[in-house]
Amino acid sequence: MRATRAYLLLALWMALYLFLALHADKVFGVLVYSEQQLMPNDVEPEIVDRILGQHNSTGVTPIVVYGPNLAEKLKELNATLSAEGYDAISPLTIEQIALNIYWENINNTINNYTQYFSNNLNKLYIILNNECIGLNELVSAYKAALNNATTLLYATYGAALFNVSTPQTAEFLAYYRRYVGEYGVDEAVRLAADEAYGNVSWLLANITWRNWASQEAAELVARRILSLKLNATLISLAANVSQIGVEKYLYYKAVEEAPPPLRPYIPYVLCANRTQEAVAAFRQQLLADIMKSHPPPTMYSIPQAAQMLYGDEYAVVLVQGTATQLNYSWAVPVSSDILLSQFTHIVTSEVPEIDKTTALVLFAVLLFVFGTLAAPIAILAEIGLSYLALLGLLYLISPYIPPYYLAVYVAAPIVFALGVDYNLLMLGRYAEERNKGADKEEAIARSMAFAKRAVLASGLVAASALGSFALSRLLFMQTIGISFILSVALVLFTTFVATPSLLSIFGDKLFWPRKIEEIRLHEGRAGLLSRLVDIALSRSKLIIVIFTIITIFLSIFILKNIKITTNYVNAMPEIPAKQAMGVLLTYFRNISALSVTYLAVPYKPPQALLEDLTKLPYYVNYTVSYKNNYYIITLKTSLSDTSDKLLQVYNDLAQLRDKYGFFYIGGAAGWKNVYYNYIFVYFWSTQIYIIIFFVIFILSIVLRSIFTPLRLVATVLMSFVFGLALDIAVFQIALGQLTYWLQPVILSSLLIAVGTDYDVFIVSRIREEVERGLDEKAAIRTAIMTTGPIVTGAALILALAFLSIVESQLTVLQQVGLTVAFAAMFDAYVVRPLLVPAIMNMLSKYNWWWPFRRG
Repeated sequence: MRATRAYLLLALWMALYLFLALHADKVFGVLVYSEQQLMPNDVEPEIVDRILGQHNSTGVTPIVVYGPNLAEKLKELNATLSAEGYDAISPLTIEQIALNIYWENINNTINNYTQYFSNNLNKLYIILNNECIGLNELVSAYKAALNNATTLLYATYGAALFNVSTPQTAEFLAYYRRYVGEYGVDEAVRLAADEAYGNVSWLLANITWRNWASQEAAELVARRILSLKLNATLISLAANVSQIGVEKYLYYKAVEEAPPPLRPYIPYVLCANRTQEAVAAFRQQLLADIMKSHPPPTMYSIPQAAQMLYGDEYAVVLVQGTATQLNYSWAVPVSSDILLSQFTHIVTSEVPEIDKTTALVLFAVLLFVFGTLAAPIAILAEIGLSYLALLGLLYLISPYIPPYYLAVYVAAPIVFALGVDYNLLMLGRYAEERNKGADKEEAIARSMAFAKRAVLASGLVAASALGSFALSRLLFMQTIGISFILSVALVLFTTFVATPSLLSIFGDKLFWPRKIEEIRLHEGRAGLLSRLVDIALSRSKLIIVIFTIITIFLSIFILKNIKITTNYVNAMPEIPAKQAMGVLLTYFRNISALSVTYLAVPYKPPQALLEDLTKLPYYVNYTVSYKNNYYIITLKTSLSDTSDKLLQVYNDLAQLRDKYGFFYIGGAAGWKNVYYNYIFVYFWSTQIYIIIFFVIFILSIVLRSIFTPLRLVATVLMSFVFGLALDIAVFQIALGQLTYWLQPVILSSLLIAVGTDYDVFIVSRIREEVERGLDEKAAIRTAIMTTGPIVTGAALILALAFLSIVESQLTVLQQVGLTVAFAAMFDAYVVRPLLVPAIMNMLSKYNWWWPFRRG
């Protein structure tokens, strides 16, 4: 290749790739993270969304509140949500509503009873007050009579016995002295009293000088005085009341006669109007009694609120909308949109870091493989620019083909792996030819000749395997396939334009600071590979049997143990939103109703269908509405809208559809069915066979052989079995993580693409050596000895490239990274140098059988 032409091609390559690379960082602004944005219009849930008029959502976001001190935290959260203008349902709001009702009922009850109490107390007061007035008058009369009686007794017996003469008693004493000698004391007193005081002797009847000073004598005289005005009953009453007091008398009487509720409050209305105090005391006591028998409701005693609590550990609050000003240390909102947003943040933050790690790791390994400085720098510069060009190209075509986030994630290791593989092959072959005595141009020509067969075949196979996703019905899978095809195309363009141009311009200087004579890439691991090849060629049958038995055993292990999940939340790290969703699904299944499935029924749903809906697993409730000539059944289930169990919901609904007549199934269950059947089931039922067919077809054309491509695909699938078995053992059994459904899909595609890559390099070299005249065994040995070290070096680089994505927080990428790295190393260090030679040795005369060969 002439220098001028090389400079021109390199300049054109750089100009094109730099132009694309200038747009690389813009691709992260147009990445699509939601598959629903990249869906065809004829899938069932998309039809339902159009019937509904929009992509429906419940609009309710659950917020998980972590304890302890839930009451205080709920109070703070309610204040925050209220300040932001959000309507929320929480245990505390339910408690407040219940308390309002409780106090309203309590106040109504107290008011009613108080009014009744007040009316009756007022009536009692009127009665008691009238009696109090009458009794006080009676007592006053009795006391006056008793006072007069005492005065009379002292004015008679007192004056007589003590000879007390006063102006009032002087006349009495005169009469008394006259009669006492003749009649005795008592009769003289009575006669003298009549003479002196008028007709009063009857009042002194039965009074003697011995008892006149007693209380009984005074009361007897008082009763006789009162008898002039009162009857005997009133006189007795007056005497009794005077003795115990009016209020005490009335109290005892009222207690016997008044209703029980009034009795404690009689003292407030005894000869006094203290009804206001009595009513206040009654209200206070009534409130205490009611609260004792019917305590105020709390969020723990109200069923509707209690089901939103789990002790003092967790609470759930339902918010209309998505609140932002929360204390995320103890209040975590949960929704698919929030999870997707956090998922997006992880992706956008991780990709640049992972790319840097990949580049540094590859550079270190290239330094080890080449033992030079210039070649690793040149290779990484080429591949790095190719990757940036890919990102820029994805951005430029984004108006027509929106890029799905996963394509960018996986494209980096593909570009770096294939780019390094092809460059290693080219530079390694160049160094080999130069060491055999070829000049620079001749070495470049032989490298290009070999690359046209090996690299082009590898590239076509990789493009077919990875690009097969473009055949999917789903647009987001098509974008993945197209992105992979573009990745391979850009790497191939770099390999056939930039690398030869660099070799033509710099030649041996690419291996600076070492001399070309010191570059012998095939010698580093040739000893180990030589021993493996010798074993493979001498014990071919045994090796094939051992690999076959192990593969069968591992296949059974996979089938018995693999547990597939379609829930992308399982692939996410333990972020707060994921943990909060776990709390919801564990403790609040029937509260959160995270998933909504829509049934668009073109006829009026029969009652039997509606009753069968209530029998579905995870059923919460349903509503029926009418829109755009369809009855819309909104079915809520206690599952997240990413749950694997939505497939069961869809299948159950599909059975009801067969039973009652056709209807569309949309929403959460509908989308879950689309993802699972249109991608996972489609891949294993159709796409994998398309990949295998194209791989065999392309390799058959390139290698002009029927059995070698079949053997090649079989050994690659064997590496896939080993890799998937490791994934299940490590992630599923040891770490307890389910196998994400995209992992086996991506793993099989990548291994077919990259594993075939290594085999093509070796087989192409075997074919080349056979064409030069070597027998089959010698050709195998020579190819393994010369190309094998380059393949193992490329596998090491590929493994480290994919191991770099293990640092991702996403489980699916951890699984893919570790599994592909292991499978690549196993394929390059075990399958290619051991199993491949054994099979090719056994099929010696069939390796290159081609039915269309002339002659």
